[in-house]
Amino acid sequence: MESRVFRTSGIERWGFALFMAGQGIVNTFVGSFFQLHLTNVGISAYLVGMMFLIARVWDAVNDPIFGAIIDKTKLNSGKFLPWLRISNILLPISVVLLFIVPSNLPVGWKFALAFVAYLFYDVAYTMCDVPVFAMTSAVTDQVHERINIMSRNTVVSTLTIVMVAVVIPQIYPIIGAFLTALIVAAVSAGLMLFMTRFAKERYINKDAEAVTVKSMLKYVKDNKYLRIGFLGIMVLSITSMTNTVMSYFAIYCLGDISALTVLSLIIAVPALVCGVFMPYLTRRFDKFTLLMAGVIGQTLMSVVCFFAGYENFTLFVVLMAVRGFFFGVQLILQLQFTGDFVEYGEFVTGKRLQGTAYSIQTFVFKFMNAVPAAVAMFILGAFGFVEGEGVTQPASAVKAIWVLLILSPVAGALASFPIFARYKLRDKTVQIMAAANAGDITRGEAEEKLAAAGQSI
Repeated sequence: MESRVFRTSGIERWGFALFMAGQGIVNTFVGSFFQLHLTNVGISAYLVGMMFLIARVWDAVNDPIFGAIIDKTKLNSGKFLPWLRISNILLPISVVLLFIVPSNLPVGWKFALAFVAYLFYDVAYTMCDVPVFAMTSAVTDQVHERINIMSRNTVVSTLTIVMVAVVIPQIYPIIGAFLTALIVAAVSAGLMLFMTRFAKERYINKDAEAVTVKSMLKYVKDNKYLRIGFLGIMVLSITSMTNTVMSYFAIYCLGDISALTVLSLIIAVPALVCGVFMPYLTRRFDKFTLLMAGVIGQTLMSVVCFFAGYENFTLFVVLMAVRGFFFGVQLILQLQFTGDFVEYGEFVTGKRLQGTAYSIQTFVFKFMNAVPAAVAMFILGAFGFVEGEGVTQPASAVKAIWVLLILSPVAGALASFPIFARYKLRDKTVQIMAAANAGDITRGEAEEKLAAAGQSI
């Protein structure tokens, strides 16, 4: 039976999970309610979409720069932990700033305030997201342990997201956006604090040379699976607009924002189940195989849900829950490949540029969230969406909300298949590379094992 070695302590793994829970609360709240807040205070769907799109240009500059800073510096207290401690303060503050835009200002001022706050939030999120994911390859060289950590993260963060799904739609209409944001900020700050005290960095960039833009570009050029993997994940999710329109679906299709609780639960609960069983599944199946199963299953169920409609609400909930299970598999596993890219990159280039790899991950996942959100808002605007709180939407906008909720992920999934067909890296071969990178086996032994496994470098 395969030996399961753990480099981390139990308290470290729980620290990871709580940190990701705090981050997940923020991401869920902002993703579900920020655009609703902006349209409620009188900013048009077109302007909201433009804000999201311009912010991605900022990310294209901000994320790689921050990745380079991480790879080039190592403070006395660590390489990644200092940034996590700073983000523990800045991220909650940024959430509050997003929701202070008042409705009684001219549209230009409202847009400017929201845009500046959103850019600050982007920086704070990058400062949080890049280091925490890089830590998964810094605390251990064991592939199964990284899967264990990420699966635990998913379970705990999904539980907190379930709490958000149950509580926020009930209190948001009563206490308003600002007070809700204050509560979210306080809870997230408390959860994130735990990890910064107990995590330990063990496997970090061993390079003494300075990391330059040229060396980063060469690293990306030489790391073919980083390019293929992130491109496939980006294309897979580029059309997924479900989260953006879910609050609008609850209000304008189902007639009550409190219905968002049910909608969130039928996505979050299946993801929670997937997170519990994922460590067991990945012992029997390669995680790339499981990812493809999740993508195919979600695509098929999206079509079924669309033709079934939502008039029969019980049937709608059942079908969406099945769809949510496949989405949960996809969601969990998307985040677990970057450590593989780091190991492959070190094996073929000799450089362990974790900051670079995880800054690309952060950009990809922010891109996956914001660009579909921008496109969704443009589409809603084109179909006559009316900004303002308590307004009546035209039938064209209501129909657009339903189509985006259900069918939007299908196009990206279909486009991703030719890209993923080129992805040949598997868990067993990554573990061989990780063992060589850590010095547990020689390069020659690793190459023999890889050749025996039929892995092309």
